Amino acid sequence: MTPDEPPHTSSPKPRRPLPPRSVTVRCRLDGPLVVEISPDSLALGIGLRVTDHEGQELALPDDGRPLALCRCGLSGRKPFCDGSHKGRPSTAG
Repeated sequence: MTPDEPPHTSSPKPRRPLPPRSVTVRCRLDGPLVVEISPDSLALGIGLRVTDHEGQELALPDDGRPLALCRCGLSGRKPFCDGSHKGRPSTAG
């Protein structure tokens, strides 16, 4: 820890290697569904689409992180997770 670093900060967990040519959906305990696409899938042109209930395609965040989909219903950015579930009783199945 450096003097400028606040106490109790932790480094992000390293990502698990993804199987080749895969889209992985990971259910986080009391959290969102996390969607990850393997880098080789992207190179092959395999992408991900998220649509609303009427089939309209939603713009995906382009921040390089895995996509997190809300399961608790509390997010202000539905269907994407904004972390609103943290510190609340679990409502995700």
